[in-house]
Amino acid sequence: MEFLLLWADNLDDALCALRHLAPKILGFVFAFALFALTGFALVLQPQATLAIIGLVMSASLVEHLRRRRATLATGD
Repeated sequence: MEFLLLWADNLDDALCALRHLAPKILGFVFAFALFALTGFALVLQPQATLAIIGLVMSASLVEHLRRRRATLATGD
């Protein structure tokens, strides 16, 4: 009987850890899938894929510069 209680306790601990780590695990799976999809798209349509990657990177750079200027303007 004690074995079953110990097993149930370990199962409960594992489920709590899984619930705690689920966002990180799903984020990793999403990032890996996006990486694989980008590689696959580069093989099929390299010109369009590179244009999209360049657009996303330039948009993120512009957003970073906008946030940095806003931070410097407020003096924080």
